Amino acid sequence: MGSIYFELIYLFIVLSITSFILNIIYSKFPKKGEKKKILGIISNIFTIIYAIVVGLYFVFFFYISKELLIQLNKYKIQIMIYNLMIVGFFFLIFIKILICMKNRENIIELELPSKSEANYGELSLGDLIQNNKEKYNFFLSIKDLEKHMFICGATGTGKTNFLHNFLINLQKIYTLPFLIVEFKGEYHFLQEEIKDCVILWPGKNFGINIFDPQGINPIIHAERIFDILKSGNFFNENYDFSPQMEKVLVEILVEVCNNRELRSWEGFEHICDAYLRKKQNSIPMLKQSLIGIKNRIRRYSNGPLRSLFKNKKEYHIRSIFNKKIIIDLSSIIRLGGDKQDALFYLNLLLKYLWDRNITKGAYNFKGIDHLTIIEDAQYFAPENITGKSKLTTYIEDIALLLRGTGECLITLSTRPDISQEILANAGIVVSFRNYYKKDLVAEILNLKDEQKEYLSFLKEGECILRVNSIKFPFHMKIPQIRRKDLRITKILQSNHRISECNINL
Repeated sequence: MGSIYFELIYLFIVLSITSFILNIIYSKFPKKGEKKKILGIISNIFTIIYAIVVGLYFVFFFYISKELLIQLNKYKIQIMIYNLMIVGFFFLIFIKILICMKNRENIIELELPSKSEANYGELSLGDLIQNNKEKYNFFLSIKDLEKHMFICGATGTGKTNFLHNFLINLQKIYTLPFLIVEFKGEYHFLQEEIKDCVILWPGKNFGINIFDPQGINPIIHAERIFDILKSGNFFNENYDFSPQMEKVLVEILVEVCNNRELRSWEGFEHICDAYLRKKQNSIPMLKQSLIGIKNRIRRYSNGPLRSLFKNKKEYHIRSIFNKKIIIDLSSIIRLGGDKQDALFYLNLLLKYLWDRNITKGAYNFKGIDHLTIIEDAQYFAPENITGKSKLTTYIEDIALLLRGTGECLITLSTRPDISQEILANAGIVVSFRNYYKKDLVAEILNLKDEQKEYLSFLKEGECILRVNSIKFPFHMKIPQIRRKDLRITKILQSNHRISECNINL
């Protein structure tokens, strides 16, 4: 009986040593997440076993206390093991205390919105967190969205998942049209989650006639097209582009935009030839100027990117702002373009969006009627771009001037160094884990100096929000949305089905 009892005790000793090792590994484990959580649970189980071993030894010695006093030498090995276990147990408790203190240092202590504040809105975002514990759900008010939204955070921390969750829940309540501009195809799966969502690839099933003013004064349109061309770095200080060439190009653009029959690259060539015949005697070196202009825009007029500017009858620029549209700019790269071409094309889209909202104005404003969502905004509106191109003017003006027209701008960025106008005009700021320019992010989140380190403590899927309607920023966890890839053929079939349902895109 005694030998069996001791064998069990020795077995528990092995388990207790394992507990000791597991706790040390857990304390040194560098990564957070599911693996460390599982390791923590296992180490706690073995710690409990260790405590049971100590308790069993104590019960054993208490049971044989009379015999122990008489035959002390007989149990000296067990006594020595017990003493070692007591020392090890207290050392293990010490390690546990250190781990708890370390975890306590990483707790984000932000004031929790009251339940009335959390339930004031209509749009479910996620669960509020206090002291690393999930509390209750937070609902965003649509009124807060009228003041735009900025989302930032390191790659893979949950920015895009936040927006997936946001859009799916928004469309359950409101049927607002939206325009999403992205590069990576991360929003394609929304076609199965959101009714009547269409995915467009410039050059494949969508194109813009750059010469069509869409009801805007042709002269104003021509000037804006010239500015857009400059935003693509076709004409800048690095090239020999004279004021004469600028004047000639603008006058030709005005002629093309004024004539409905000539609104094409062929019409542009025709007007160039007519302009040369008419003014070659009055403008010196005109032929060379026209050659220089044509060379700079050749890849758009005759090159591989020509298809970007051909109207597709099924999807027209005039109506995409009334629908739920995802524009995947990766098609521009596949056609042989680069990031600068994608920026140029986005600028065109924003130009027509700007025209639409300015024409409509703020008359009879009834709240948000359209969302514009820009992924990877750090490429489209970097902090130092002001004065370099027209691109920033459109994005900044949407943030600054189109708020009262029903337009909501949502920008996502891995870095916070984007246009100050966008940051200053964001009524909702969301930050996931971030290590870059934490002072700036803390400032726009209204965090105190001692709280800016919280930005590094955030786990994947967790964020800190600042909403205009709530006085203090708060900590929240966003539900994970499972995505599934859609084949291109299925997307095109869905596009066609939506088009056939009398939706005049």
